[in-house]
Amino acid sequence: MKGVGIGWSINWVSGWGIYGTNLTLQLAKRKPYHPLWLMPPTVTLDELNPLHRVFFQPIFQGQQDLLNLLSNPQNKQFSCDFTILYAMGKDFAPSLPHITGKKRIGVVFCEDSRLTPNAIQQANTYDLIIAGCTWNEKIFKNHGLKNVCKVLQGVDPTLFHPAPKSNLFADRFVIFSGGKLEYRKGQDIVVAAFKHFHARHPEALLLIAWHNFWVKSMAGLEQTGHVIGLPKIDSNRRLQIGEWLIENGIPAHAIIDLGIVPNHQIGQILREADVAVFPNRCEGGTNLVAMECLACGIPTVLSVNTGHLDLIDDTHCYPLHHQGKVFPSGFFNSVEDWGESDVEEVVECLEEIYRDRQTAQQRGHRAAQFMQNLTWENQITRLLAVVDDLL
Repeated sequence: MKGVGIGWSINWVSGWGIYGTNLTLQLAKRKPYHPLWLMPPTVTLDELNPLHRVFFQPIFQGQQDLLNLLSNPQNKQFSCDFTILYAMGKDFAPSLPHITGKKRIGVVFCEDSRLTPNAIQQANTYDLIIAGCTWNEKIFKNHGLKNVCKVLQGVDPTLFHPAPKSNLFADRFVIFSGGKLEYRKGQDIVVAAFKHFHARHPEALLLIAWHNFWVKSMAGLEQTGHVIGLPKIDSNRRLQIGEWLIENGIPAHAIIDLGIVPNHQIGQILREADVAVFPNRCEGGTNLVAMECLACGIPTVLSVNTGHLDLIDDTHCYPLHHQGKVFPSGFFNSVEDWGESDVEEVVECLEEIYRDRQTAQQRGHRAAQFMQNLTWENQITRLLAVVDDLL
C-alpha cells in the first residue's frame, strides 16, 4: 500500500475541507493508495453525504488510534514512513509542523505575489510544492523555486452538472454570488452592481452564500465606497448579512441568504440561478465556487486576474476585462497582481445576459463541457502522476 497523509481537516463547507474530502474519496477508490487523515474531520460522519460516509467510516475507525497519538500533547514530534501532503499559506509553514513524512509535499493557494526570504527557504525544504493555479506556479518559479508543479482543483460532476430548474423563481431573474464575505472576494462590487441592476429590473433576486468563519478578512470592504459598514455578528457567531444588505439599500424581498450549505446540496441551488457573478480581486486557486457554477452550465461573470485566468475564455464565460489597481486593506497588505473590477462592466454583463438568454445558455453549455476536463477524478489523477515517484 502507498500511504498518503492528508495534513488538513476534511469538511463540507470550506475550500480546503472539500479538497480533502475529494482527495480522500479518489485515493480510497484506487489501489494501492491508502489515505490517512492526520487531523480529525471538523464535521461528524453523520453530517457527510451518506455515500461518502460509506468510504470514510472504515478510514476514520482504522485511524482513530493514529489520530489519538498525534493529538496527544505529550508527543512532541513524529516521523512517519509515508508521504504527507501539507496545507500551507504564503509563508510555506506546514499545517502540521510536528509531523514529518517520508516525503513532504506542500499544497499552496497563495494570494501574495511577493515571497519573503524565509518563505523561500521553507519552500526549498519540501520535496515538491503543488501550486493551485498557473499564477501561483509562475510566482514560485520567478522566486527561484525549482520543485514546483501546478495541479488545479476539480469538481464532482455527479453534483455539478446541467439539469432542469425547479422553477421556484420562475418570475425572477436570479443572480448568484458565492464565497466567504471578504475584501479579496469583492462582494462589495456585487452589492453596488446589483443595486444598479435591481433599480432597472425590480424582479431581480440576489442569491448569496457568503458566510465567513474568519471575519477579520472582511476588513476593507467598507473602505471601497461601494458599501457602508460591515455585517454585525449575532450571539450564535453568524454574520447578519441580510440586515447589512438592507442597510446598504437592497430591499429584503430581493435577497436570499443561504447561510452555510453542505457542498453536496449546493448544485441543486446553483441551477436555479440565471447568472453567477465573481468580481474577485484575487484567487490563489481557481475559485472552487466559480468552477462549480461553470460545471452546472450557469452563465458566469469572472474577473480577469490571478487564479481566475485558468478558467477564463470569452466563449464560455463573461470576462471582466477592466481590472484597476487594488489598494491594500487591513487584512490584505500585499495586493500586487490583484485586480479591481469595474461596477459598470459588471452591470453591463448582467444586462447582456438578461437581454440575450439564448446566447447566455450557449455559453453556459460550453462552460459545462470545459469543466468536464476538470473533474476531481481527473485532477487527482494528475496529482498522483506528479507525486507518484515520491510515493
